[in-house]
Amino acid sequence: MTEAVAGRWAVPGTDLEVTNTLVGSDLTIVVTKAGAPVCRLIVEQATMPIEHAWLSDMFMYDHRVRLSELTSDLEDYIASLDLSQG
Repeated sequence: MTEAVAGRWAVPGTDLEVTNTLVGSDLTIVVTKAGAPVCRLIVEQATMPIEHAWLSDMFMYDHRVRLSELTSDLEDYIASLDLSQG
């Protein structure tokens, strides 16, 4: 597959949106909140077949993104900037 394939899903009643893009064999999923990206997942070689796929849930990666931690890190970074330097 050489053409990029993309999709977008706006979560009704929220400011959340999920976009997915498949370029070659790599799948990228991005979660945005109010138009700002807050999480990106890239699955390399996503289109390759998996032998014994019925066992894959035993080895599946599970990551939790805590938006409150991201917000805190962002606030700390902004506070560390010397905005008076212009």
